Amino acid sequence: MNKKTEVEKKGISIVIPAYNEEQSIAGTVEKTRAVLSSYPGLPFEIIVVDDGSTDKTAANVPKDMCNFYQHPKNYGYGRTLLLGTGKAQYPFIGIIDADNTYDPEVFKQMIPAMDIYDMVIGARQIKTQTMVVRMLRKLLKFLLYFFGGHVSLDPNSGIRIFKKALVEQGGHLFSKGFSFSTSLTFFAALNHQFIEYIPIEYGDRTGVSKVRHLRDSFRTFVLIISMSLIYRPVKCFSGLLLSFVAGVAALVSLRGRLKGEMFLGSIFSLGVGVLTLAVSFLAFIQGKIYEDTLSKTKIS
Repeated sequence: MNKKTEVEKKGISIVIPAYNEEQSIAGTVEKTRAVLSSYPGLPFEIIVVDDGSTDKTAANVPKDMCNFYQHPKNYGYGRTLLLGTGKAQYPFIGIIDADNTYDPEVFKQMIPAMDIYDMVIGARQIKTQTMVVRMLRKLLKFLLYFFGGHVSLDPNSGIRIFKKALVEQGGHLFSKGFSFSTSLTFFAALNHQFIEYIPIEYGDRTGVSKVRHLRDSFRTFVLIISMSLIYRPVKCFSGLLLSFVAGVAALVSLRGRLKGEMFLGSIFSLGVGVLTLAVSFLAFIQGKIYEDTLSKTKIS
């Protein structure tokens, strides 16, 4: 008799977030169920969370194949995944988008790897990207390496399997919008979790994309700095100091082109800006310490 793997013994919950995916939600559920059913000895469930869709998504969900939940109005990708994860009965969570960009067959490669890793992520082979998106992804990967010491192939992929305990521990810090996946990756890296990547194909989506790259990227970077202030405060202040030194060096190199008053004014403005950020960092940290102390007091 073959020894059952840890995932097989404990089971897995697949959470599928959906917002206006009437054309593809049924197929995603059916394919996911077929893949999981073909995996021997694997207890599983599929959870679909409709994030207040305005089309026929809710009506098209095959409810005999999954557990179905629905937001009364659209709230966000992250909030949807948090709800699905909270309803999950198994300790391993898988997520996949409902827009046909990911093939559920990938789960067959991910499930065995969960015996070793805390999270397994499908690394997309994206062939075409705009310059803005490419630069934002590079910046995101740099921040992950700088703060978390983690080399990420695809920090915001929408298909992955992870331990439910990760969300139970850090879910309150995660984005309620499209940055949820990145938040999860960053949190796992900051807490020294073992993360593996599996190269996957990335298909064309069905329907219209809801992502707004500049807006969502800005929110992502705010979340990253917030988490880093909690888990890596020294690196945050070191980065701020390096930015100040680099700014001063740049102004010194331009001193010949700047008049005396303009040069001194620029140095002063840079110093005030850095000092303001430093004070903001300290205020944030103090606020988190207060929240933690207050929560412990209530529990006791």
